[in-house]
Amino acid sequence: MKIKTHTIGKTYTGHHFFILSKGLNAGKPLNTPCQNCFVLLADDETEKEMYYWICFGLWEGSFFRSFLSGSVIPFIRINDLKQIIEKTFIKTEMKKEEFKDAMQVLNKLSAHQENIIYQMHLIKQAKKSLMYKVL
Repeated sequence: MKIKTHTIGKTYTGHHFFILSKGLNAGKPLNTPCQNCFVLLADDETEKEMYYWICFGLWEGSFFRSFLSGSVIPFIRINDLKQIIEKTFIKTEMKKEEFKDAMQVLNKLSAHQENIIYQMHLIKQAKKSLMYKVL
């Protein structure tokens, strides 16, 4: 696993995802790059998924918040991020099967969440078109 600061415009090949580096959502894993993020480069898809869900769990549990620095715009340092992820990876290795099961459930829940978001978008469009038609 390698974590680097993302450079805007740079494309990556292989297995990777992005991690938000600034703001109160620092540590949040992302599938698409943004201006203030790191990139995590993994050796294979399984490793990428594992690190993605580790980051997601740490972010969802607000674990990264205690490592934020900065008074106006909080940010997480890349070395702190690496240490947190490495320590958590070691802990998950001890419960490998339990973590794999949790990853599968999280994948299903994320797919369901995306479907609900899409449905909400369609409902919003239907409301707009109805009001456009009436008005």
